Amino acid sequence: MNGPLFFGVMMAVVFAFGIIMFWQESKRMRHREAIYGVEDSIEWVWESIGEDTRGLKKSDVRRILEWELHYLQQPHLWESDGVAVVGGDAAAAYVQERALEMGHAYEPEQIFLVLDHQATYLAAIGALADPVEDDPRS
Repeated sequence: MNGPLFFGVMMAVVFAFGIIMFWQESKRMRHREAIYGVEDSIEWVWESIGEDTRGLKKSDVRRILEWELHYLQQPHLWESDGVAVVGGDAAAAYVQERALEMGHAYEPEQIFLVLDHQATYLAAIGALADPVEDDPRS
């Protein structure tokens, strides 16, 4: 094969490959997915609470967030209430029930403090959506 022709074909292949990669990356950037990280959320909440800990330790923040996540991942726990709401009253009540069962007496204000700060984390990563108007299962 002729040297300049081979070089031209190789350059065209590399150029085409670059265009395809650029197109895929731009498509991914337009449809950015929010990824919830448990460890990231714990750090975010703990740092955003700052000095207003209301007697909570970092391990308490972890426990509250993990129990809320457990609640949200178990449809049988919330199906009778309609839809699951992150940081909602039903989720907070579940967290408080679990806490009492495990010997951790959190006040509702402590639980809502953590859940409210979790909402700021969800907003920061772009994981909030428009409120649900009607339950499609009704």
